[in-house]
Amino acid sequence: MQADINGPIRNFTPAEWLEGLNSAILDSALDCIITMDARGVVREFNPASVRVFGYTRQQAVGRELAELIIPPALRERHRQGLQRYLETGEGPVLGRRIEIAAVRADQTEILVELAITAFRIGTEPVFTAYLRDITERVRTERRRTAQYSVASLLAGSQTLAEAGPQIIQTIAASGGWIFGSIWLVDETRELRCAATWHGEHEGLAGFDKVTRATILRGVEGLPGQCATSRKPIWFPDLRLVANFQRRDAAEVAGLRGAFAFPLDAEGTINGALELFSPSLVEPDEDLLQMVDSLGSQIGLFIHRRKMEKELHAQKENAEAANAAKDRFLANLSHELRTPLTPVLLWAGGMSIQPNLPPEIEEGLQMVCRNIELEARLIDDLLDLTRITRGKMKLQKRRADAHDLLRHAIDIVRSDIAARQLTLDVRLEAANPALTVDPSRLQQVFWNVLRNASKFTENNGVVSIHTFNPSPAHLCIQISDTGVGIEPQHLEKIFNAFEQVGVRQEGLGLGLAISKAVVELHGGKIQAFSAGAGKGASFLIELETEKAA
Repeated sequence: MQADINGPIRNFTPAEWLEGLNSAILDSALDCIITMDARGVVREFNPASVRVFGYTRQQAVGRELAELIIPPALRERHRQGLQRYLETGEGPVLGRRIEIAAVRADQTEILVELAITAFRIGTEPVFTAYLRDITERVRTERRRTAQYSVASLLAGSQTLAEAGPQIIQTIAASGGWIFGSIWLVDETRELRCAATWHGEHEGLAGFDKVTRATILRGVEGLPGQCATSRKPIWFPDLRLVANFQRRDAAEVAGLRGAFAFPLDAEGTINGALELFSPSLVEPDEDLLQMVDSLGSQIGLFIHRRKMEKELHAQKENAEAANAAKDRFLANLSHELRTPLTPVLLWAGGMSIQPNLPPEIEEGLQMVCRNIELEARLIDDLLDLTRITRGKMKLQKRRADAHDLLRHAIDIVRSDIAARQLTLDVRLEAANPALTVDPSRLQQVFWNVLRNASKFTENNGVVSIHTFNPSPAHLCIQISDTGVGIEPQHLEKIFNAFEQVGVRQEGLGLGLAISKAVVELHGGKIQAFSAGAGKGASFLIELETEKAA
């Protein structure tokens, strides 16, 4: 072999050649490669692992893997799994790709894609883990879901007090935020707290009470500075903020970093939304892009409600008020769509140009996906009105129900992974062909799957099964092992704004819209449950293309 391209050539022994090859693979691999022995002790820690987890190779080798990168809550399960393999030769995660939490040297958690293989050196078992940091990808997916969820909440809410806490919680879930509040500008140009949400951390209830009692004037406080500057503002460390009246309460609650963004509509600032973190925070470009659109959505919602209040103050009847709302939504949809169309056309055309660098092509495709998502969100704002007024139109064409289900699964996959749910998919229908509106039917699948994952406790099971009870019909059954539904409520859950059971999450619109969409396709949707704590099952029945 040639050791130096300009130097003398010498022959390597097979052992030397293999050792050099293995070393080169470990050093150049983009993914983390970590090897441990039968005692769970790290024996190899490649450069990619050093970059991702923050330990040097010397610090990692010789330590137990469980204490090194596995979160405390999962360490005992890891040790038990290792012991089970040593005793039985069986390992449930071996040879599979899974998404799981991991912890870095600075104790921050990340989400990784993990694959483990087992082999033997002599008689001793050895395990190699291949890991890839997918934290940013999952965060991006969650933020896209947050945009969709906020739009749905706004579309189905009557007041900000009703939707506000869930809007804040939805946005907070996209990062490490534990407290949030929405502030509105009143007639005297003062800012007053209209809605709050917080986690269960100690001290937050006290900070909530102080926040609700605070009135801000001009540039006072975080919301005041944000509303005055008309720009999002980061506060990496609250201890360094001079004009912060709630400093003592924030200190007691353990709040360190904060972020606020304006709520605007047609150039008018209607308020601000602020978020707090227990950690120091740094500017996040992805979050800034997300809140730019969310600020407008929420601001427009506030503006719309102000308009409706004025209509009621003028004692116009309910029919006139609804007509005004419909006109506003239609105009809003048109105005929001107009600037998206040329951007989508340009980005779509550029993305198919030959010889584009891969990163440019991927970026253009990302732009197209996000613009299409925005267009979908705009249409969703009108869904409830279209349904109640009988104006929802279907754009039917041939579609494969299995493909639509796969797309819906992809959207909720991060939520399923976050709850460590088992997803059991059996697409057994011999004829999944339908004549439907694909986007509307996918919306139905997504709504039901999202509910199944949301109301199923960690480590539960979500199942999807398709079958043809007859050549003319297709059935899609989505089941879970979650909180269940009392039998007397099985029909009520399809009513708009209807919420049943102890865990009342969301505004009760998803199933109502889903039922309307399925029935417009000539099908039906039914719910089944043996009661609280016994899971639920939804059966969607549609005519196949052959029958249609």
